[in-house]
Amino acid sequence: MKISKINRLLGIHSGLLKSSLILIPLGLPLLTAQNAFAQTAQTAFAQEDEASAMGDDEEFGMGETDDGAFEDMLSELDDYGDDDEPDLPGRPPKPRKVVSKIALNYGAKESLRWKINKQAFIDGYVDQAIATQDNPYKSPSSKFAFGVTGNYLWNGFTLTAGADFKRGYADVYGAWDGVQDATYSLGVSRKISLNKQWTLSPSLKQTTVRSDTASKDLSRTAISLPLSYAVNKRWTIKALTLGYATQTYTNRLQGQTDKTMSYSTGAAYKMSENATLELGLSRETRTSDQSSAEYSKTTITPKFDYKISSTSSFGIGFGYETHTTSKEESSRWVIVPKIQFRKDI
Repeated sequence: MKISKINRLLGIHSGLLKSSLILIPLGLPLLTAQNAFAQTAQTAFAQEDEASAMGDDEEFGMGETDDGAFEDMLSELDDYGDDDEPDLPGRPPKPRKVVSKIALNYGAKESLRWKINKQAFIDGYVDQAIATQDNPYKSPSSKFAFGVTGNYLWNGFTLTAGADFKRGYADVYGAWDGVQDATYSLGVSRKISLNKQWTLSPSLKQTTVRSDTASKDLSRTAISLPLSYAVNKRWTIKALTLGYATQTYTNRLQGQTDKTMSYSTGAAYKMSENATLELGLSRETRTSDQSSAEYSKTTITPKFDYKISSTSSFGIGFGYETHTTSKEESSRWVIVPKIQFRKDI
């Protein structure tokens, strides 16, 4: 009797074991598919013709209109590269995220402009970026920023000063990371007409970041030298844009100074008074005294920009990007829809 019960129990156990061996292989693809779908959903709704062309550099306003508003908005979404603390000796390197083949970086900006006079105006704004993946090795995140920027035109120069306050959230405005970053900036730029067709627009900008996380504090200086050639009223060749930036993290025990060089070229075609089509090719390289912060990036980006009104615009870029670090290399398609509304008061 006892032997028959034991045999029956063994038979049940054997049946469960066989079922498990069958169900586990069947379940693994389902779990893998679920994780893959979750990641694709995050990254598929995850910046800069300027973010692509100039990397971290921002472009200053050159006048009373927003001819470069779309590029400015793209550049403002940039997070100064990889601001994580580098891997420390004796510790295993931080795990990298699987890079999605398509990243969708959506952003929107609403602003109010107070025109003091013909030479001066002040912008107050709210800026959002939803589920962006600026760094392909990081999880998508959303950003919310608000701030004020002042512009003053003086003897052909544009002087700027601004303060920006930003918070980051997981995925599509998920959990707040508990950190607020404050960015203060001073800049000067000038648009120089070399002749009827050639234009040089040099700019210099000094930026200071103060964060609730001390390791993100930094001081940054950026120089940009865009040179363009107007073929006619419709075609403009963006012959060459040179950019250089150096930034130092001021509160890291191991120290970190990054230097970024960028080169870009392209062309713009004015389809109508409101619509512009552009194509840009850029190369960006960062060196650092911390190897984990080094990278190189190459981007090609066609972009369509449409002026909804004299103060508002919509744009969408579709580009291909390769990103290389000291440890790995990735490539992906990047879709960048952006919209900006501004009201003058």
